Amino acid sequence: MHPGPVIFISAGVHGGEYPAIETVIRLARSIDAGEISGVIVLMPVVNLPAFWGRTPFVCPVDGLNPNRMFPGSPDGSYTEQLVHAMTEELIARADVYVDLHGGDMVEALAPFSICRGGHDAADTQARELAEVFGLPYLLVIDRPVQPAKGSMSFVAAAERGVPGFIAEAGGVGLLDEEPVRLLTDGLIRVLNHLGILRRDVDPAGDVTALSRFDWLYSRHAGMFHARVAVDDLVTVGAVVGTIDSLFGDELEQIVSPADGRVLFLTTSPAMPINGLLMGIGVADQRPSWQANGAAS
Repeated sequence: MHPGPVIFISAGVHGGEYPAIETVIRLARSIDAGEISGVIVLMPVVNLPAFWGRTPFVCPVDGLNPNRMFPGSPDGSYTEQLVHAMTEELIARADVYVDLHGGDMVEALAPFSICRGGHDAADTQARELAEVFGLPYLLVIDRPVQPAKGSMSFVAAAERGVPGFIAEAGGVGLLDEEPVRLLTDGLIRVLNHLGILRRDVDPAGDVTALSRFDWLYSRHAGMFHARVAVDDLVTVGAVVGTIDSLFGDELEQIVSPADGRVLFLTTSPAMPINGLLMGIGVADQRPSWQANGAAS
């Protein structure tokens, strides 16, 4: 091993996002310590109770979503203590943090990355690295996607001066090769860019920057019928789905709040009141590091 930066790569914050988990396992088995300049810290499954229990979205020990609880608390519940230890012992000690995700067991997803918008050095480098990673869409956001007690992993990293981002591919509880390839290639690009590795990898394609992430919820319980698919473009005011009663009566139409692209979609038709239906990414600017001509 030679001197260089420290990168922390995690997966399995949600236990049913299998391509992300598989990517970290394969990367760990493929690395020869002699080829590394720096340190690579790998955690294939953060949320082990959810992985073993096949539990989507939350940790079954306390019913909390780990990626809404960062930076956690040493005196809190199981999940709060878990993410606190992860934040202080791993994220805060790294020079770069990459958190791999995907659609959970009832979510279809278009591959995308997400980082915090801002002008701090950590935010600027996170945007650059997410672009280097090379998934088709990059969300650069400056507000939470959901009300929650805590924040997401990359926000906790940024607050500690560590450039971090989430990269998502795959979904619906499947372990497919294409999302594993996308995530693996992205990691190799980032590791090459940082000088930690020197490996051949295909160049990234075009990345579309998005600056807002609108999540749509149901007002009624019933059967969800989507009228769009993942990666579809939608226009403001378009009907993108309906909620019907169990007798087949239409209870509500789901309307797009903006022009944008469907980045994830709930695939289960069983929908509770205030159930999450889909997420729409909205574009209005390129990342500032790219617009300012920073090197990739």
